Amino acid sequence: MLLGPVMKIQSLIRNNDRLVPVEVELSFVPGLPQIQFLGLPDQAIKESIHRIKSAIRNQGYEFPKAQQILVNLRPSHLKKTSRGLELAVALGILWETEQVPKPLDGEALVYGELSLGGEVFEPGDLHEDFDPEVPLTVWTGDGDGRSSPFARSCLRELKSVTAPEIVAHAPREYSIERPSFGLDLEFPERQAKLLKLAAIGEHSVLLAGPAGSGKSTIAKALHALLAAPTQKEMHEIRQNNKGGAEAPLSWRPLVHPHHSTSPLGLIGGGVPPFKGDITRAHKGMMVLDELLEFNPRAQEALREPMEDFRIRIRRGRYVEEHPADTLVVATTNLCPCGDWVPQAKVICGRSIKKCHSYMERLSGPLVDRFQITFFTRKREEGGTVTGISLLKELEEVRAFRAAMAGKDPRFLRVAARWSWEELTQDLPGFYMRELFPKELSSRRRELATLRVARSLADLMKAEKLHPLHVEEALKITHLPFEALKRLGG
Repeated sequence: MLLGPVMKIQSLIRNNDRLVPVEVELSFVPGLPQIQFLGLPDQAIKESIHRIKSAIRNQGYEFPKAQQILVNLRPSHLKKTSRGLELAVALGILWETEQVPKPLDGEALVYGELSLGGEVFEPGDLHEDFDPEVPLTVWTGDGDGRSSPFARSCLRELKSVTAPEIVAHAPREYSIERPSFGLDLEFPERQAKLLKLAAIGEHSVLLAGPAGSGKSTIAKALHALLAAPTQKEMHEIRQNNKGGAEAPLSWRPLVHPHHSTSPLGLIGGGVPPFKGDITRAHKGMMVLDELLEFNPRAQEALREPMEDFRIRIRRGRYVEEHPADTLVVATTNLCPCGDWVPQAKVICGRSIKKCHSYMERLSGPLVDRFQITFFTRKREEGGTVTGISLLKELEEVRAFRAAMAGKDPRFLRVAARWSWEELTQDLPGFYMRELFPKELSSRRRELATLRVARSLADLMKAEKLHPLHVEEALKITHLPFEALKRLGG
């Protein structure tokens, strides 16, 4: 039997929690009739040798005699694991030995599991972990009717390879359901304004104040007021939370780590590196209750991902980058008694030394990453607003932003992701020199102020950023921050 050049087939392997393309090369050389995998296969791939041989014979085909089949997986330097290489190798053998004609579509991927009898099964990870950027045809097992962003040639068993069932690609549809917590609650005017600002601009918030003043309630209620995720965002959310949620997520994630969580638990790590809580909360929220009780090293580890919205981890020869576009909300007491706040008359039984020692646990550079600092009170004055009323107002503002995005691409992103250059387009240079206090501590504070000012302009449905918006933003970005710094000193 004359054999042609090396057979090449495209398939998929697992790289952490995602499926990535791999090239499967098959070559026949004289020797014992066996399959030899090359390219760092794991034990699961090696065990598939017996299923492949059994499936081919039980389906009435002939396994090559006096031929050793070399299967090389490229790139060869990565450790390989996969549920679906079995079908790729089996079809490669049948095509190469001309027992069945090879299809003309050279761009197709082949991915499926085999039974000993030759039945073909579609691996469950194909739908959740693979989302091609270009249209593809995937040869796989008999599907279960789920929509996929790729066309499929489905096989029930190997002998149906000449007449596969063609399933057209369809948009991936995830169910989206807004959580109800917070929508039936009433909030004082000051808290309602904070919720609107944080929800419309997705600004990170540090809530500090006495015990029982509603810090945790505000943080949890904010989750329900966020914008509904897109289908693309839901796909990212599902991928980053694979194995971490008891049920499939239908909204933006809300991750609530305990204060005993280690730095590795928050940002990820290990060998090979795994994802941390801030990546599981990607496109959602992470609430850090009792921030001062977190390990100082855990606090410091959050500085870079809170600013860059991604986390890059290197452990030995492993280097990985994970997304961390996460809204971080932290709550804390400022005194061991739990009641003290700046400029408030509180009888505290702790010594000044004890209070200063407690405040020393708060990382100044980390506090600087929070765009909004808000002091809560046990008794708030003014009227009240319900959560459902807040949501209605926010939807009107989002409709305004969507209309603005048609003529200004900056409005495609929330205000917390605007750059300095984008924010200062609307402000003359002499305004910028006069608006900010001379003692403003950092460029980061100025940027946070401009971003919050942009959200204030959004709430007022103002197209242009005005100095009045900046002056109002200073009250929640600069003044409380300076009060915390004086307290820490």
